[in-house]
Formats: sequence, structure tokens, C-alpha cells
Amino acid sequence: MTLSPNEMTPYIRKIQQKFDEAQTFLEKNGFHQATKGLLQDIQDANGIDKKTR
Repeated sequence: MTLSPNEMTPYIRKIQQKFDEAQTFLEKNGFHQATKGLLQDIQDANGIDKKTR
């Protein structure tokens, strides 16, 4: 994400943690391409980071 740790709300921190867990799981199981758009999909679905676009 493009937010600094000070700008992250508890909700965004939780989403970031879940993303990291999902990405690690997918990469360990050979799904490297599946992680490319994962963070963007999560941000779009939750309206996160719209101020930078």
C-alpha cells in the first residue's frame, strides 16, 4: 500500500495483514500470477487509497 504506517487505520492494517498472508500462501503454492492484482482488487473493493489516484 502507499500509505505510511502513521496514516494506516486499524482497518487498513488488518486488510494489509490479510493481504500479506494470502500473498504468502499463494506464492508458496505456486500461484505467483494470482497475487499480481490481488492488492489492487482489495483496495478497489474497499475504497482504499483513492486519494492517490
